[in-house]
Amino acid sequence: MDKILLLFVITLLVLLLLMVTLLRIVMFLHMLQLEGYRNRRFIKWLFNNPKRLLGVRPLKSPKKRLVFTARATRLLIVTLLLLSLMTYYLINLFTPILFLPAIFMIGVCAPLLLLLSNIVIYPLERTINNIYIRSAQKRLQEYNPKVIAITGSYGKTSTKDILAHILSTRYKVLKTPGSFNTPMGICKVIRGELRPEHEIFIVEMGAREEGNIKELCDLVRPEIGVITAIEHQHLEMFKTIENIKKTKYELIDSLPPNGIAVFNNDNENCRSLADRTKEKRVLCYGVNENNKETDLIAREISTSSNGIYFMIQNSKGEVVPYDCRLLGRHNVYNILASVIVASEFGMSLNEIAEAVKRLESTPHRLELIRGVGGVTIIDDAFNANPVGARMALEVLGEFKGGRKIMVTPGLVELGEKEYEENKQFGIAAAKVCDLVFLVGPKRTRPIFEGLSEAGFPEINIYTERSLKDTTERFKDILKSGDIVLFENDLPDTYNE
Repeated sequence: MDKILLLFVITLLVLLLLMVTLLRIVMFLHMLQLEGYRNRRFIKWLFNNPKRLLGVRPLKSPKKRLVFTARATRLLIVTLLLLSLMTYYLINLFTPILFLPAIFMIGVCAPLLLLLSNIVIYPLERTINNIYIRSAQKRLQEYNPKVIAITGSYGKTSTKDILAHILSTRYKVLKTPGSFNTPMGICKVIRGELRPEHEIFIVEMGAREEGNIKELCDLVRPEIGVITAIEHQHLEMFKTIENIKKTKYELIDSLPPNGIAVFNNDNENCRSLADRTKEKRVLCYGVNENNKETDLIAREISTSSNGIYFMIQNSKGEVVPYDCRLLGRHNVYNILASVIVASEFGMSLNEIAEAVKRLESTPHRLELIRGVGGVTIIDDAFNANPVGARMALEVLGEFKGGRKIMVTPGLVELGEKEYEENKQFGIAAAKVCDLVFLVGPKRTRPIFEGLSEAGFPEINIYTERSLKDTTERFKDILKSGDIVLFENDLPDTYNE
């Protein structure tokens, strides 16, 4: 009887440990998915979150839930097979006393099981990806739309949306939605949405390491390439600004001999790339009249909480007034990039100006929302670069009336410049804001120090662990007339 009871207890303990291991595998699968199934990034996340190695606590109200895609399902099945094999051999190798600690160690090593599974199925995933890529390339060749590619440290999504809006007034246009800027994301758009009637395909291209842009160009073969700006965003991955420039320039290198390379002439890094481009036709835009060889320039710029007003002059000397409801001076650059490309498709400055008047803001990029209770929301959650953050503060400063409030988790992936950029962000915020909500005590410490150094009252700084905690605090603080800027948002992998 005692032996039966002991066996029953051991069985229950084993099942409990296996259940905990399964929960941990699913939790880590979620993180691996958020990191794009890249082992190196997942390992870095593990090192940055050591407490997660022993816990089974899932994310509270995740912004992006685990999606059991075909790839995630395959990865989970392989991991569970490995878990089953290890459990089987442990049963045969160890006595009951040693068996339980061994099962416990398997649970502790759940992320390693997942990493091993990801390595095991990599050849299969690569084969599947290649099938999708060849299918997308065949569809592109068959329908043959004019392909425009846009990349840059920032501004690429807004530029893509603005250009698509302008060109769609005359042409049948398809664009990659949201921030679909990876090979599989673009393949999905081509295979699912591209039709014979589409004359133009606008593709946003993102990069996290050298070779990413070239891979995308090999897929879609663009004829026009736009580089919006090159700054220190993602410096943590690329290590140097020269590596960022080299990666972005993969777009220009991939253009055909008769291709058109478009650069932001006010951005020093873009200008240096334009100067070295000899075999492609180069077009430059900007607002600085002192920069030579600018083909399209904006003058007399004025901004307010109602929009932007400016004059555009092209290389022929034509001058046309422009106005739109978009917020922020930086959107002038996004409009200029779009205007210079649209002009290449035969559209006049006046025709383009009419389309620009009807522009709507890109979601989560200085998007103006009238909230409940008379609160105005400026949603800039997708902006994650120092230049855009400063521009967002300028926009906040242009609003009149109630208190100016900022919510931010700070700026990331800036490498060695991250601390100083966040501190300067805090100093700039002190000049504009009445209240500041910092999301993530450790990560936002440099912003707190910048605010303090600028003499911002500490009583007006609220530090919360999550965005959910912040919005809960709002219930007791916000009142009618307040203007709230949500500056940047970070994925769940950054939760503290």
